[in-house]
Amino acid sequence: MSAENEIVFIAGPSRNGNAPPRRPFTHELRGNVEIIRTWGTRFPKTPLIARLLNLGTYYALAALATARLERPDVIIAETDPPLLGALAAILKRRWRCRLVYNVRDLYPDIAVATGGVRNRALLAVLKGANHFAYARADTIVTLGHDMARRIIAKGVPAEKVVVIPDWVDCSRITPLESNPFRSRFGDRFVVMYSGNLGLTQQLEIVLDAARHLKNDPRIVFVLIGEGARKQRLQESARAMGLENVLFLPYQPTDKLAESLSAGDLHLIPLAPGTAGCLVPSKVYGILAAGRPFIAMMEEDAEVARIARENSVGFVIRAGDARALARTIADSASEPLKLKQMGARARRLAEQSFDRSKVTGRFSSMLSGSAPAPQ
Repeated sequence: MSAENEIVFIAGPSRNGNAPPRRPFTHELRGNVEIIRTWGTRFPKTPLIARLLNLGTYYALAALATARLERPDVIIAETDPPLLGALAAILKRRWRCRLVYNVRDLYPDIAVATGGVRNRALLAVLKGANHFAYARADTIVTLGHDMARRIIAKGVPAEKVVVIPDWVDCSRITPLESNPFRSRFGDRFVVMYSGNLGLTQQLEIVLDAARHLKNDPRIVFVLIGEGARKQRLQESARAMGLENVLFLPYQPTDKLAESLSAGDLHLIPLAPGTAGCLVPSKVYGILAAGRPFIAMMEEDAEVARIARENSVGFVIRAGDARALARTIADSASEPLKLKQMGARARRLAEQSFDRSKVTGRFSSMLSGSAPAPQ
C-alpha cells in the first residue's frame, strides 16, 4: 500500500504474552496505520465454550469500535476468526462501500475435514455466515486455485474470485548452506518438518516413514514446532524406538533462514480432505530458503501444483508412508538433483512470491487499477 492510504486495523488482544488492556480499546499509530486493539478474554481454546467466549468478546468490541470510524472506501475482512466476514458484510451495508473478503481458511469445510468442530448447529452457523459474506463481498481473495475452485463450487460467481498467494520476504530468508543450526546434525541427510504440530497435518505418517528408515544411518527426521499433537507424537516416537527422529521447539524468527536452510528436504503434509481449505504458508519460506519439499496431499492441492509445475518438489498421496520413505531414501542418494530443485525453488520465490510482488498485486486489486492475476 502506498503512503497516501489511511489504514485502520481492528485487532484483538495481543498474543505476545502481555496482559490485556483494562480499557475496552487501545490505539497505536505506526506511520499511516492506526491499530485499534480491543480488550478480550483469554480463556484456553478448549473447551469449545471458552473459545466461543473469546471470539464473542472480540466480535462485540470490534463492532463497537467501528461506531466512531468514518466511512472507509473499502473493508477487508479475513476468515480468522470465523464469522468476521458476516460482521464485515453488515458494515458494508451500513457504510455502502466495497468489501474484500480475504479467505485464508475455508469454513466450515476445514472444521469438518479435521473434525475440529462436530456440533451441527455451530457448523450451520459457520456455513450460513460465510455464504452471507460471499454474497455481499465485491471481491473474494483466495490463497490458491484449489481454494478458489471450492468457493466457486458453492455458487459464488467466478468473476468475484481472485487468487493472490501468501508472500515471503526473500531478503530475510535466504539459502544458508553452512550455519550453526545445520552443524548440529553433522553430515546426515536432514528431513525437516517446521510448523504447527496440529490437526491438519499427518505427522503420524512421518513417524511411520521414519520407522521404515530407522536402520538407514544417513537420514535424520527433525520436527520443529509446537501444537496439540506434539506430546502424542513424542510418545509414539519413543514407543517405536525412533532414534532417528528429533523434536525441537520453534526457532527464533530471526533465525528462520538458518533453520529452514538446515533441511535437505522439507515435508508439507495435509490431512485428507483439507486441500482447498487452506494453503500451508510454510511452503513460501521453504522456497525462499532454496530447499525442495515433499507435498503429502491430494494431486490438485495448491502446494502440489506448485511442486509439480515448477519442479521444486515431489508429490505423494496423503497417508502413504511407504511412498514417503521411498522418496526420502531416493532423494538422499541424489544430492545434485536436490540442489537443482533448490535453485529453482529460490528463483520461484523471488519471481512469484516475494513480498514486494505479492503486496503489489493486492494493492492493485484494492485500487482497481489492475485486476489481480488469476
